[in-house]
Amino acid sequence: MEDLAREGLTGHYLGGGEITCCTLVKDDLFIAVKSHLMVYSTRNAALLHVQKLGSSEVTGLSPSPTNSQQLLVTSRDGILSVWDMTDWTLMRKLTVGSSVSDLLVSRSNQHLFLVTRNSESGNVVTTIQKHCAATLEHKSDSLIIKKPCDNFRISSCGNFILFTRDTRVRVVNTCTCATFTRFTHDTDLCSVALHPTRNLAAVADVNGRICLLNDWNVKGCVEATVQHWHANQVGGMGFAPRSEVLFSGGAESVLVKWLDGQPQFLPRIGGGIQHVLCPESGDIVVLVTEDTALHIVSLNTWSVKFKLCNILKRSRKTQGKTRVTTDIACSKSDVLFSSTPGYLQVYDVEKREHKRVVDITNQNQSTGHVRNKTLSYIDITHFKLSDDGEWLVTVERRDDGFVTPENRLKFWRKQDTEYTMKTCVDPPHSKITTSLSLGITTEPTAVTTSTDCSVKVWGCGDDEDSWTQRQVLKHRHGPAYSSLISGDGSVVVVGYKGLVVLYGTASWDVKAEVPQSVGRLDQIFLSGYYLLTSSRDLISVWNLTSLSLCWEVSANISYILALPDKTFLAFVSRKSVTDAFLFGVKSAAPLAVHKFVCPGVVEGACLVGREDGREMIVMLNSEHELYTLSHIVPPPLATSDREHQDTATIFTQLLKISAPPAALPELKHNSTATLASSVLNVSSNALPPVSAICANVLSDFLPPKVVHGN
Repeated sequence: MEDLAREGLTGHYLGGGEITCCTLVKDDLFIAVKSHLMVYSTRNAALLHVQKLGSSEVTGLSPSPTNSQQLLVTSRDGILSVWDMTDWTLMRKLTVGSSVSDLLVSRSNQHLFLVTRNSESGNVVTTIQKHCAATLEHKSDSLIIKKPCDNFRISSCGNFILFTRDTRVRVVNTCTCATFTRFTHDTDLCSVALHPTRNLAAVADVNGRICLLNDWNVKGCVEATVQHWHANQVGGMGFAPRSEVLFSGGAESVLVKWLDGQPQFLPRIGGGIQHVLCPESGDIVVLVTEDTALHIVSLNTWSVKFKLCNILKRSRKTQGKTRVTTDIACSKSDVLFSSTPGYLQVYDVEKREHKRVVDITNQNQSTGHVRNKTLSYIDITHFKLSDDGEWLVTVERRDDGFVTPENRLKFWRKQDTEYTMKTCVDPPHSKITTSLSLGITTEPTAVTTSTDCSVKVWGCGDDEDSWTQRQVLKHRHGPAYSSLISGDGSVVVVGYKGLVVLYGTASWDVKAEVPQSVGRLDQIFLSGYYLLTSSRDLISVWNLTSLSLCWEVSANISYILALPDKTFLAFVSRKSVTDAFLFGVKSAAPLAVHKFVCPGVVEGACLVGREDGREMIVMLNSEHELYTLSHIVPPPLATSDREHQDTATIFTQLLKISAPPAALPELKHNSTATLASSVLNVSSNALPPVSAICANVLSDFLPPKVVHGN
């Protein structure tokens, strides 16, 4: 079983790093993020495929001029590889020997050119190597340029290569290897675009000026036509394939359309524009912005047709004192998790496709007019989804260390397929909100804890559309770090510093106090008469009838998932991988152990139902990859031409977690597994409310309760 898990292990990459290159292949957008490739459809912004292309950063992507079903890839470690796009298998690999920075492909003469860079005696030496596209054979002597150069572009005929060096535009004749200066500017150049069919080039400088060069591949200097609107460095440019219309964008977050020297504007794109690509269809423009979003602009309506915000994951785990959420939630087959800062991403694991993005903060936009700026994000620190998917509750915070931190609690209600904000509390606490829990007592209820020593209870109003504060709970042990609403709604459990307190929701009085050996708890669970607490390196189980410690175990635990059959799945990180331990509250001995269920550290997990009635566990790891544990073998990759279908395989058969107790003997388990499983699978309906268990425990020894109303 372990070997099978390793062989079948595949993940769905959701970003994490800077975009190194992007290109268009017919109507599909290929984006390289570090060593991963993501393929999107420009028709509907659907994610079509995700592929790991190697171990080093990808620097160049292009379809092969000899076979449209093959993809040429270059990487920073000096490797040129050929991939079959029908089944995504690696066909050939060539080691160049130097770091490859650019890949240029000539479709007419079926040649490709590799731009490599080396440092010799402290100087950067740029080399252009010519290869045969069919055999990858090195064709002739390399052209060596003993100075750093940038912005390499190749003509449609393949006979000329244009590049910039400081303020000059240089051109190389690929047949004779002769070079000449075509244009000299007064400011450093930063961006270049070539028309796909005409001898027209555009170069832009760091001050926002754009220079148009006609007949750029003719030897001799030329006067340029200057167009100027941008106030900052131009990030990307592109020509419409069937006209001389130029599109440009930069830090102003405005797409500019240039026709006969006159600009037309599409403002408020959302982030500084880094890449502008024009597909052959000619009716759309594709933008990639620095706030890690993909925008598809319709030229017919001159508006953003699609916006996709899941190209990259959140830029960092902390900002200032803010702890970014690693929560993951599910409703039916939809999985909800944190994506780009300020956004939640909805992913359908049944159909294996991205569905939509929920803009929570609506403020993470780059609109500054300064270079080398740093975005101050408003991060989502916590979110919870109700069991029926009707309500979404989010906590957001911004703390850049300079201004007063911002804190907001928002309640969203699902309408059709979208979530609409119904209530916003600004701020819910005077200090950091440390946890959020959502459940049902006598009404839909949310509980927030904070370092301001208060625990607040929020309830849904009579009109079922607004939320208000119901109770304020405080305790002598000060700051609260975690909370939980019991399944039957009779108890709210709060983890204070070194203490767990159980409150009855009928009168909000203290039912019991359970001391803890650690100051801060990460997770709290109730299972029948038992309380399970977890910190980063310790699991403890307490008997609530006697308030005695049953057992505790030390382990490097990253996350615990409660399963419907009253068992728990603990994810324990081991070096660069994660192991899964299935256990119950009766004994510390695991019922089942599986090695290497996921690479990296599991930061969140949830249980998702399938249409066939079976269940799967979806895991989100530290690399922002999704993995699943399920009964179903993943479908094979497509072996025919794609027509905008999702060919990503993201599932793997690893562990029968949701199987009935009779299936447990098929797994590796100890001698107590059968007994423990039979005890733990008692129907929850047969148990009395949790509040009744603790009603009379230590009632004479408890300190006076402190309960504050509205």
